[in-house]
Amino acid sequence: MTTRLPPLATLQAFEAAVRHQSYTRAAQELALTHGAISHHITGLEERLGVKLFEREKNRMVPTEQGRLLVVKVRQALGMLERSFADGAGGKQLTINLSVLPSMAGRWLVPRLGGFIARHPDIDLAIDVRATIADLAAGEADAALRFGAGGWPEVQQVRLMGDESFPVCAPGYRNGQLPRSPEELADCVLMRNPWLPWEPWLHAAGLPFREPARGPSFTDSSVLLDAAAAGLGIALARRTLVEGDLQAGRLVRLFELSVPDPYGHYFVWRADHPQLPALFALRDWLLEQTQGQA
Repeated sequence: MTTRLPPLATLQAFEAAVRHQSYTRAAQELALTHGAISHHITGLEERLGVKLFEREKNRMVPTEQGRLLVVKVRQALGMLERSFADGAGGKQLTINLSVLPSMAGRWLVPRLGGFIARHPDIDLAIDVRATIADLAAGEADAALRFGAGGWPEVQQVRLMGDESFPVCAPGYRNGQLPRSPEELADCVLMRNPWLPWEPWLHAAGLPFREPARGPSFTDSSVLLDAAAAGLGIALARRTLVEGDLQAGRLVRLFELSVPDPYGHYFVWRADHPQLPALFALRDWLLEQTQGQA
């Protein structure tokens, strides 16, 4: 039987190159040479008649055609991995996923139905905790983490960056919302020790220092609930507040935002016996965050 499909190794090389935005790291993952990855990508580009990557400094960034293609490639590879993971038995798989409380409730859960519908053979056991689960010790199979990356003893992929900006309830101060950053001096600025105000205030050109008074919350989700209740103005990360903005529970006050130096990552144990299930989750997460890394 003849086929127009590219070799499986080519598709795997392409997917890894997109995920790492690096031919070198893709080669390391697949135990190939840099030249072999480049050869696979060049052959795929010639077959399709489109350019799939553009070099930006030290990164190989996928083009629009590359980003569209990788979604389909990941779906196809995931289907193959699941088909051969447990033979023909159709065994039910379980992944223990560790997630921070705010990320679980405000980002993951609203999207989770899509993963469940696509992968009915994979059960997710969501372990919501405020501390980092020790994957090497078996506390979880995988995790969503926020940080600088580079954690030892785990595999990891960056999902997305983030940014912060002020939000409040539409009815805060009877609807008399501040119209300029300077008017924040007359408002209650609620605090979160993990997300200080000072970088945003500095970017806005304001002489204010970190607020020393006002309600303080160590949980980002509770902070946003307090803002929705009209207790004051919160500095919020885009990833966590998107749903509240869309629902009208909160409003964004100004266009100015400050990029976060950290990012959101998916990490997993490289020696896990159910890697196909983990890769299915990884690929779905990458689809959800496409273009936000």
